[in-house]
Amino acid sequence: MQKSEPEETAQLSNHAFSLIAEQAKNGDNEALLKVLEEMQPEIDYLAGFLKLPKEEGIQEITTQFIEKIRG
Repeated sequence: MQKSEPEETAQLSNHAFSLIAEQAKNGDNEALLKVLEEMQPEIDYLAGFLKLPKEEGIQEITTQFIEKIRG
């Protein structure tokens, strides 16, 4: 049985993600790409629930996500 990551490491990861997300909100395109890259597995998963072809669902979710961040 493997041990999960220590809670401190997870918090550091969450903190780093928060910083990158904040940079993305402030117009940093590289930060936005990092956020999208980090979220890609979740976007792919959620696209399966939409009544659209998967690629269109991915595009729609990604577009909405960018609008929410940059909004």
